[in-house]
Amino acid sequence: MKKPIRLGLIGCGGIVQITHARAYRALTDTVQVTALADVVPENLQKIGDLFNVSRENRYTDYREMLEHAALDVVTIATPHSLHAEQVIEAANAGVAVISEKPMATTLEEADTIMEAVRRKGVPYTVVHNYIFTAGMRAAMTELDALGESHFGRSVGMGLKPADFSADHPTPAFAWRASKAKGGGCIIDTSYHEIYAVCTLMRSPVRYVEARVQTLRLDIDVDDIAMLLCEHENGAVTTVSGAWCVPGTDSGWCEMHAENGSLRVQHRRNVEDALRRFTRSDGWKQLELSEFNEAEQQDASGHVRYFTETFNALAADTALPVPAEKAYHNLAIIEAARKATTERSAIEILPP
Repeated sequence: MKKPIRLGLIGCGGIVQITHARAYRALTDTVQVTALADVVPENLQKIGDLFNVSRENRYTDYREMLEHAALDVVTIATPHSLHAEQVIEAANAGVAVISEKPMATTLEEADTIMEAVRRKGVPYTVVHNYIFTAGMRAAMTELDALGESHFGRSVGMGLKPADFSADHPTPAFAWRASKAKGGGCIIDTSYHEIYAVCTLMRSPVRYVEARVQTLRLDIDVDDIAMLLCEHENGAVTTVSGAWCVPGTDSGWCEMHAENGSLRVQHRRNVEDALRRFTRSDGWKQLELSEFNEAEQQDASGHVRYFTETFNALAADTALPVPAEKAYHNLAIIEAARKATTERSAIEILPP
């Protein structure tokens, strides 16, 4: 029996405590949390105690962890502005990297990441958890039968707290409202809507028109993002995201193709998570009984994402979310920002 993968955590905040930890606890035969790094002592204690990490393997400086701890893989779950630096340092240390989205805040940073991981030959991937929910996985099995896509939509609306700002006492709110920390609606929450609908469309985005703006909140990052994307196959997709609009009928994506349509409700377990439309049957809810109970309850998709990723690392096979997918998602976001400024469509050139 192979020894478990030795995992180091860079960042032990809310996303780790709420979702990542659930995945690690379900994978004790595959992965062992060996070392931690976080600038917040309370985070180190909470996660360290949860996984019985020794005191000497709890670090306030992630560089010290990379230097002293025996690791095979690190996960990075920190503010967006830190991702590039931390991925590159981890790659230089020769360990595989699993980074929370986005891979970086700009394509220039992303290019430095790609150069570093290729030069060091380390596996690298970015968490795209929505495509691992039961609804999305079932939807992906329907795509061949539906044929060529022609239109897609994705919506993620919500209201941030009235006191949402870079001075908010809750760190997760504060950095998301800060341009310096890489916050903003499009790169934080709409990021998911972009890759989810693009997965269903099965064609890369080639042109982007958009308005990425700050309309209501007193912050220096965008609170609304509206995208119109043209795919290489000629199909059209819209993405609508906001932090200043009530989330009524929100958190879904759909695709329409020659033989029918699909609509996926994000963060649902199995109840109404996936619907299919055909001319003969109209809209029908699809049963997801082929997924086991644990998969059905994995509403965010994190457990399945980490399961497939760690299994791929253990077997030295291709990672389920290649870095190129995350790079393309960031290219769409950067094009949307540029389209807002230039008031014109921005072309995304093939890699």
